[in-house]
Amino acid sequence: MDKFAITIGLSMLALAVVVVGMQYIWIKEQEVKNEARFACAQSSRYQTTDHSTGTTVWYPVQDLYEKCLREKGL
Repeated sequence: MDKFAITIGLSMLALAVVVVGMQYIWIKEQEVKNEARFACAQSSRYQTTDHSTGTTVWYPVQDLYEKCLREKGL
């Protein structure tokens, strides 16, 4: 009976390691994609300033942004 309990315990531990590993891989993939999106937004941005209020805004130029994403495989 002790061998059975040890086997079950090790199986549960192995399953937990696999699940945590898969979650880590998924999170890293999302991080890489988000960093690529941010880099594309930075490299294709258009900046404008409202001189009456002094407010500065920037946004990505859509076609350049989409081209950058395609080049990065997103």
